[in-house]
Amino acid sequence: MSGLSGLSGPQAQRRPGPVALLVFLLLVPRSVFAISFHLPVNSRKCLREEIHKDLLVTGAYEISDQSGGVGGLRTHLKITDSAGHILYSKEDATKGKFAFTTEDYDMFEVCFESKGTGRLPDQLVILDMKHGVEAKNYEEVCPALTAGGGSHSCCAMRFR
Repeated sequence: MSGLSGLSGPQAQRRPGPVALLVFLLLVPRSVFAISFHLPVNSRKCLREEIHKDLLVTGAYEISDQSGGVGGLRTHLKITDSAGHILYSKEDATKGKFAFTTEDYDMFEVCFESKGTGRLPDQLVILDMKHGVEAKNYEEVCPALTAGGGSHSCCAMRFR
């Protein structure tokens, strides 16, 4: 007899139910994070996330300018740790990539701030971040990530 109420064969080998699968997925650490949102003119939106010690975080962002260059619309991106150290900063951000790691377990904050004059449409912000193994290909592109020095090693790249 099998250990499951005397059942044997296919009946004893039950698959996990949908609730068990959902619980498993919620408990598995996230390694990929993608989000898009609308950023109104003259507003600031921030996202916070935990980072483990020596864990590589990479990201790509794209900000659509739907104003057609009218109103001097500018968007700034700043990533900081819990102590306020700047991990990445970009004035007039439109599209780019970033990578960073910290020496300790920490929280980091990604903030987008839009500034302009007049009635302008919201900007669409697309942010895609990867952690750990998912982000490893950046070590070839950013040798600064493996170099020591300071509490943070950072590398930033731009593309258009």
